[in-house]
Amino acid sequence: ESVAAEAQKVMPSKKEKRKIDRSQIEVSPSVLEPAYDGLTDEEREDDFLNILDACELTSFTPGTALVFENAIERLYYSDSYRIGNATLPQSRVRAKLRRLDGMILREAERKLHENQEQNVKNSTAYTMAVLFNCIAESESDLLVDPYLNVLSSTA
Repeated sequence: ESVAAEAQKVMPSKKEKRKIDRSQIEVSPSVLEPAYDGLTDEEREDDFLNILDACELTSFTPGTALVFENAIERLYYSDSYRIGNATLPQSRVRAKLRRLDGMILREAERKLHENQEQNVKNSTAYTMAVLFNCIAESESDLLVDPYLNVLSSTA
């Protein structure tokens, strides 16, 4: 009888087995590991600091500089960034961040100050979106600039 009782204890029920299987899936190491970018911690930190240097944060008030640094840091260290229906991988986000400079941040600051109608629930996420859009717009604005288009058509 004790052998039969032990055998019953060893065999988990189907419900218990499902629970065990799910728990193993939930703690899968591949899910928990961050995306591998091929950089050492030192290289990653240098890359991030180079981006910050190009931003000329010292030309902003300390509060504004801190807001921008925080947003840039979150973008840089995110595994991906979602824009509309597209999810950009970390490598593309970092490539865009490498285009940041003081002029783009000035434009982002101007746009952030223009918001006079909407209450922003998550100011960091909003700042991240404005920064990212300003990077893209800095490139596309040159293509649609009427003055530059007139100059290029006469050349």
